Amino acid sequence: MRGRTTVGQAAARYLVQLEQRPASTARAQRWALTDLVAQLGDEPLGQVAQDDRLALWSTSPTGSGREPSAASVRQRATAARGLLRHAVEHAMLDADAADRALAALRRPATPPVVRDHAPARLLLARVGGRRPHGVSWEVWVRFRAHVRVLADTGASERDLARACVADLAADATTLRLVDARHELSDPTRHTIEQWLPVRAALVATLEGSPPPQLWVRAHPSVHPRTGAVAAVGMPITARGLRKAFTEVLAALVGDDPRLATCTVAHVRGLGRGRAAGGDRPRRAPDEV
Repeated sequence: MRGRTTVGQAAARYLVQLEQRPASTARAQRWALTDLVAQLGDEPLGQVAQDDRLALWSTSPTGSGREPSAASVRQRATAARGLLRHAVEHAMLDADAADRALAALRRPATPPVVRDHAPARLLLARVGGRRPHGVSWEVWVRFRAHVRVLADTGASERDLARACVADLAADATTLRLVDARHELSDPTRHTIEQWLPVRAALVATLEGSPPPQLWVRAHPSVHPRTGAVAAVGMPITARGLRKAFTEVLAALVGDDPRLATCTVAHVRGLGRGRAAGGDRPRRAPDEV
């Protein structure tokens, strides 16, 4: 059985015996291993144990693209160690291969959460270019402005989805998010100035009062659970912004595979990284 067992098969057997553990332990490890299977489930366990993929997975972004917390990294590493030991005990994995992976995951040697901003910088350069095939003009213009604002502010999608047109300065040089006003760079201001007339045209298709939100839908969508239809011009949610980001990025990857590793967290990290280094656009003083 050694050499033929996949990560998914080993995890399934390990999860069965977890039922005998305390509920909190079983819940935490089930959460971590479900994510592991989603990412590496079809890969041979022996091969995964001998390279760096388990260590890289333990610090990878969450499903929403956010940086994992220190607690999440520890939970992932603990679950992976338990899976490896279980696999050795049940002849699914050679002890030598397990030892290598365990060494990389052993606390306190759990790899630190490090985000390489190179993919995000590459994306910022790419959004200044041509529209990718298969992406509508309205979606592309919104995506460009969304990415630039995300990189300038380091804000969460939830905060961005709440932003209103009225939160923008008249010259689009600042944007108020929650309780702080952020200065926007010239490239960001340019993309927003391109988005605003497109937004106005989308909102004009609605009946009644126009929504105040800065980000609106470029295409209708159907809620997967309720079947409710959200029309063009209606506000787009934080989840919708993330979904649009992922879909446009997938189209860009076809032209430049280097973008395949880019996530929302990478782009948001540009704003946070500049804040730490002192060259992030400053928060503008609140207007009186």
